[in-house]
Parts: sequence; structure tokens; C-alpha cells
Amino acid sequence: MKEGLVKDLQDIMVEPRYRIFKPGCGGSFEIQWKSCLDNFQFFLDSHSNQKAFIARVFVSAENSQEFIRCSDLIKQNLSGTEIPYSVLAESPAKPNLVMIEAGFVNSENVEVLYGKAESVSFCKLAISGYNEYWFAGVEGCRDGNTISEKANGAFSRLLSAFLKLGLGFNQIVRQWNYVEQIYEMEQFDSQLRQNYQLFNEARGEYYSKYRTVSDFPAATGIGVDFNGVTIECMVVSSDESLKSIAICNPKQLKSYKYGQEVLKGEPQKNSKQNQPPQFERARLLTNDQTSRLFISGTASIVGQETIGLNDVEKQTYVTIENIGQLVSEGNLRSHYPELTVFPDKYAYVRVYVKNEEDIPAVKVICETHFGQVPMTFVKADICRADLLVEIEAEMIS
Repeated sequence: MKEGLVKDLQDIMVEPRYRIFKPGCGGSFEIQWKSCLDNFQFFLDSHSNQKAFIARVFVSAENSQEFIRCSDLIKQNLSGTEIPYSVLAESPAKPNLVMIEAGFVNSENVEVLYGKAESVSFCKLAISGYNEYWFAGVEGCRDGNTISEKANGAFSRLLSAFLKLGLGFNQIVRQWNYVEQIYEMEQFDSQLRQNYQLFNEARGEYYSKYRTVSDFPAATGIGVDFNGVTIECMVVSSDESLKSIAICNPKQLKSYKYGQEVLKGEPQKNSKQNQPPQFERARLLTNDQTSRLFISGTASIVGQETIGLNDVEKQTYVTIENIGQLVSEGNLRSHYPELTVFPDKYAYVRVYVKNEEDIPAVKVICETHFGQVPMTFVKADICRADLLVEIEAEMIS
């Protein structure tokens, strides 16, 4: 690879920067949202070379009608932007009612292109031999009756966008799956099914049809209060100089190997088993000049068992230990012995906390461990009812 191209590819892999935009005031949702949006827009206007490739808007709402009202206002105000974004019913830490988390790249080093494919917004980051696509706001229809219908609707929209752009499910590196009332049960097809399980069945169906490689993306499966199912993902199309490697944690069973005893709800009809969640604990991108590590949503699970029942601080420490094991040089080298440049800096950390009153304690632990990195704290149900905290991150070299 030519020296200039190595530099360019290094820029794309090393330069993502994440920023968090909060309201500069109290007051109603409308007042806080205007302040939050103004802060976001001021940054965009005053940093013309910094282009956002994705944005997430976290919203606090008491009920679905309130969320729809807030979401519609946000979408109306963002209708002129090309940036792919999601509006998520996950409450920011008090006193904020809304918050924006956004990722940026330097457009002097990376070609940034925005577009829509079959109504799905995307951002393409392009360098010779390397293309990175970010998709956000891929929602199932609001009118769908079940999580299964909404999940299938979201995956169907994503598939249509992929086909339009000449991409495929094999190329997904990182995926986010936001599922309404994620661990709650509902009657579906005369059976008691868990919402997360219904999502897993839909994901399993699309992966089995359209994914032909043996491993999976890094992913987060997390609860939202309302709005069914929303999917985000990052897809990479590259030449052979880039390696994409699934990373496991020796302390944790692979999620897709989970036993039926930890999968909740009755199996779907004509099936004897529930579909386990299909994701890797992390995924490494490296071109042997630089590296980038996408850490899946990680919780206090050892083997396949929850550790630290009813103890949020214990669960936070175990989660951090799991991440430490996952990202250690020894673990990464065991998956890719040729690795010479290790990711050693956190680009961002996002922390999901089940109970709002636990956020301050979790925040102290995380800020002490991760230090001064962009860090988002939101209230959200985790994929198991006994899990109190989940942490995801991205690392760069």
C-alpha cells in the first residue's frame, strides 16, 4: 500500500470523534431541545471541516403519546439535515430531558457523502479502497402490532437500502438494536413470547438468509421505552488490506452459544428452541498500520450467568472487568497474532443504567475508570431483567 493511502486509511480509522450536546438550561422539553439543537448547530457552523456521520437524540418521555410528540418535533427540526440520526426513548441523566450524541470526522482527510437509499438515511465515509457506511433511524412501522412485525419491518428497510447501495449483511461491522420494553412478555401467536426473543428471531431469520459468513457483527441490544424497534449499523466495504476480526471474551460464553435456560419465553411454533442473540463481544478493524475496536454492549455476565444480583456497583465493576479482559493485548493477539498496533484510547463510552437513581453511583465508577472521554449515561432496560447496567465503547489506536 502506498504511503499516502496508509495515511488516509489511518485517518479514517483514528480520527472519529464523538461529542455530546446537552441543553444549556432547564425548562420544558421544547425549551431544552431548542438549546440542545442550537449547541449542536453552533458546533457544525463553527467547525466547517468537522462532518457528523451519525447522531442519536435521547429523549425522556412519560408515555408513548409524549414521545411521539417530542419525536415529531425533533424530526421536523432536523428535516433539513442530511446527517443520519435516530430518536431514542432513553432518558438522559437528570436534569436533562434531551441530549444529542454525535460522531464526527475531519472532512479534510475523508470524503463525506450523505444520501438516502429506499428512504433510509446514510453517511458514506470514503477513501480509495475503503468505504464506511453509517445507517440510523431504521425504524419498524409505528402501526405494526407486535415487536416481531416491527423488527421485520426494520430489517426489511435495511435490506432494501443495502441492495440499493450494493452492500450486504456480511459487511456489517457494528449494529445497534433498540427494542421497546425489551424483556417484557407478550402474547404472540398464542404463545407467551419475550420482546427481545421476538427481535432475536427476526434477526436470526435475516442473518440466515442474507449473511453467509460464520461470525457476526459487534452489537448492542438494548431497551427503549417506546417506538417499537430501531436499528443502526456501520457497514464497511474495503480492499484486502483491511482485516475485520471477531473478538471473543474467554470469561464469557459466546452469545450465540447461550443455553435455552437463559433465553426467556416459549419457542416459536414449529421450533423446539429459542434463537440466541447473534453478535460478537467485539469486532476489530485493522490494516496493520492502525486499529479500531468496536465493543459490544457488555454486562455483568460471566459464562452465561448474571453476576451481582441487585447490586449495581458490583455489576458495574464486573462489566468493566469484562471489557478489560476483552480489550487486553493478550486477548486481541490471541485472535489475530499478526496484530502490531493495538487500540489503546477510548473514542466514546455509552452507559445504560436500568434505574435512574443508580446513575450517579455508576457515573462515579465509570468516570474513575475510563477518565476524560466522551461518555453518555442514559436510563434504559437491559436485555435481562436482572441486569442493572450495560456499557459499550469504541477504541482507537
